[in-house]
Amino acid sequence: MNTKLLYSLLGLLIGLLISLSSNANYLSEWSNDDLCGWMESTSIPKYILDEVDKREILCYGGIEVSTLPESDSYGVKYGTAFPSPDPSLILEAIPDKNSAYSY
Repeated sequence: MNTKLLYSLLGLLIGLLISLSSNANYLSEWSNDDLCGWMESTSIPKYILDEVDKREILCYGGIEVSTLPESDSYGVKYGTAFPSPDPSLILEAIPDKNSAYSY
C-alpha cells in the first residue's frame, strides 16, 4: 500500500515539475512586439511585466521601440493643462419641458 502511494506522489510531483517548467518557458516563444501589445492593456498580468523587465524591452504604442518619442507637454506652473476638445464633439444640452428641473 505504501509503495503505491509513494509512486502516485512521485508521479504527481514529476508531472507538476514538467508542467511548471513548460509554463515558464512558453513566453520565450513570444516576440517583443507580442509582449508590448500587452503593455497597452489596462490590467497587465505580472508574468508579462516580469518578462518585459527581464528582456529590458522599451514599449510605446503596443510595439517595441529603441527610444521614446518626444511628446507634447501640456504642463503649466500649477499643474497639468489638457488641450481643449474639438467643439464639434460637444453635444448641446436640450431642456426637457416635461421635467421639473432644467439643465
